[in-house]
Amino acid sequence: MRPASSASADVEAVGQIEAVKTVLRVLTRTTGLRLAVVARVTPESWTCCAVLDEMDFGLHTGDTLVVSTTFCNTVRNMAAPLLVNHASQDPRFQNHPAPKMYGIESYIAVPLYRRNGDFFGVMCALDARPADLTEDTLETFRHLGDLVGHQLEQEEALSERDSQLLSAREASLLREQLMGIVSHDLRNPLNAISLSAATLMRRTDLDDRARRGLRRILDSSDRANRLIRDLLDFTHVRTGMPLPVKPQVMDLHEITEQVVDEVRLTAPGRTVELTCGGNGRGKWDPDRVAQVLTNLLTNAVQYSAPDAHIRVEARGDEREVVLAVTNAGTPIPPALLPVLFEPMTRGTTEGSERRSVGLGLFIVNQIVRAHGGEVEVVSTPETGTTFRVHLPRGC
Repeated sequence: MRPASSASADVEAVGQIEAVKTVLRVLTRTTGLRLAVVARVTPESWTCCAVLDEMDFGLHTGDTLVVSTTFCNTVRNMAAPLLVNHASQDPRFQNHPAPKMYGIESYIAVPLYRRNGDFFGVMCALDARPADLTEDTLETFRHLGDLVGHQLEQEEALSERDSQLLSAREASLLREQLMGIVSHDLRNPLNAISLSAATLMRRTDLDDRARRGLRRILDSSDRANRLIRDLLDFTHVRTGMPLPVKPQVMDLHEITEQVVDEVRLTAPGRTVELTCGGNGRGKWDPDRVAQVLTNLLTNAVQYSAPDAHIRVEARGDEREVVLAVTNAGTPIPPALLPVLFEPMTRGTTEGSERRSVGLGLFIVNQIVRAHGGEVEVVSTPETGTTFRVHLPRGC
């Protein structure tokens, strides 16, 4: 006998089945035979996957035998149970290698099958002494074999699922690491582009065409920087770290007006209406609040018609402030609403010419949650799409 290597996965799968040891013990007690085995049997090999040896045969888990010397090979070829009470006196097996090489006289076995119907191997009990087993005993074997086959099916399904989950986790980790590296490496050249364009804009000898070109460069670099910021935040959150916020006393209305003015400059053809009311003061991170509003307004610009109005409303009451962004356009499908704030998710397929990677709403939700607030969305053909951010005052 020699250790098996090619069937190690099958040995491990059977070893994971807790009921196998109990089943083998039941077999030895039911039949009186002293050696019970679950074996992986192929045309090329016989491998012991589980064993209960009470006759000192010397067989261990992982050991292999030459398949043609075993009764199990007969079971594989017949694809049926086998009962042998006295092999050396049985005309079918008196010249078989099993009684001659191993001294096996009695043997009882049933085939085992994988969940897809493929033959896996054999569950058997055997002994060096002759026995007086009946077909009733074989029927008990069949039931116990079905039990082991069912458990083997469950273990293979779990193993396959675990493998898929591991692959998904590895892919997710690689994607997040890649985005973190790329976003860091992109920041330096983008900052250089922005600085150079801003420096050129201050020149007095530029004509209108040159200024429009520089303005487009600055707008594009600003959008790229926002995307990088979202990627960095996403990587931060998905690696298990809380999103950093630095709350300070601020006025929501002032930040909202500033961001709306910036969007009006970068989207000169769009109409953005702003309404502020109530007390806008509270304790939040001004940069993060600006990031929330910028992402929501960017979404509104992307996913609405060029002539559609965008409405921004900032209102405060005693408990909280509410920031709402509304745009007309194709409503978000109801099936997407529950997963809208998951990464890589978009509400519609419109705006594909300036499509992002789908992190904006995920980042919005993370920032608002970091402030102890929540985001809700309502989207209908009649009223359009409204994202409403609730922020507790914090002071």
